[in-house]
Amino acid sequence: MNIQIINKNQIEISRTATVIIFLALIRCISEPFRLQYYSTTVLTFTELKPFLIGALITAIALLSITIFSFFSRYKFIIAVSILTIILLLVEKRITRNQ
Repeated sequence: MNIQIINKNQIEISRTATVIIFLALIRCISEPFRLQYYSTTVLTFTELKPFLIGALITAIALLSITIFSFFSRYKFIIAVSILTIILLLVEKRITRNQ
């Protein structure tokens, strides 16, 4: 009985983590459109590069999450989601310092 509760919690956490990563992907893709709307100048590739890198990171993470969900590897899904968020924060910090 206790194993079923743990497994159910892992499934719920992995599904929530998947939705969070999808939201991060949507944010990375939509942010250049928001910047273009509020910008008075034309956006350059250098300004868009961090968002493209973030979208690539999240897309690769979602591919691996999808593959892990096919094999019911919920702990791996949670780990990939945490790693993805850490990578996005590191990428943000690196691009902010440049």
